[in-house]
Amino acid sequence: MKKRKTLAALILAVLMAFCSVAPAYAATTSTTSTTAAKKTGWVKSGGKKYYYKNGKRIKNKLGYKIGKKYYKFDKKGVATRVSEAEGLAGIRLEKIGKKLTRAFKYSSTQIKYKANCGKPAKEQAEADYYAIYGFKYGYGDCYVMSATFYQMAKVLGYDAHYMKGGFKRENSVGEHSWVEIVRKGKTGVYDPNFAYSYRNVSGAHSGYNFKYGAKGTLKYVNKKRVN
Repeated sequence: MKKRKTLAALILAVLMAFCSVAPAYAATTSTTSTTAAKKTGWVKSGGKKYYYKNGKRIKNKLGYKIGKKYYKFDKKGVATRVSEAEGLAGIRLEKIGKKLTRAFKYSSTQIKYKANCGKPAKEQAEADYYAIYGFKYGYGDCYVMSATFYQMAKVLGYDAHYMKGGFKRENSVGEHSWVEIVRKGKTGVYDPNFAYSYRNVSGAHSGYNFKYGAKGTLKYVNKKRVN
């Protein structure tokens, strides 16, 4: 009889010990799951890089800043490193809308005119320097307005070209910058600074997608594609 009681007591003790451990195990699993759900960081898979923020994969972004670097992400979340100018252009498009018309409106209305915006270093592309300046400070001259629009157009997939040259005045030639976009073999002119300066002038063109020599536009000379 004593042996039976001893055996029963042993079984009861084992069961009690198991029950006291089980909840702790369940809690540990729950905590691990919650931590994984909030994961933030890089994941490499199949030779490609993905980035997670709070457990969600970043996808379909034209521009995204991580630390001091800039990236774009496709529909599946595959990351590609981009330049600062391109990254800032992509981030701006995410905010204003991924359309060329909205990019032009931003560069011709939201960039306030200011001269003397400095010059790029020898190793830096002019279109990159002026675009970064415009996106960061929100003001600039014709070079800044053109560069910001050029970068956004390029990010959107257009065959865009940052232009430098001049325009004819009555007795002189003024320095100027604008953008060309080639579509189906035809070149269109886009001039954000012209649109900014002549928006309230009767008879002036909108500055958006016109041909050289069009009525109500500038007389462009010494045209050169810089990029």
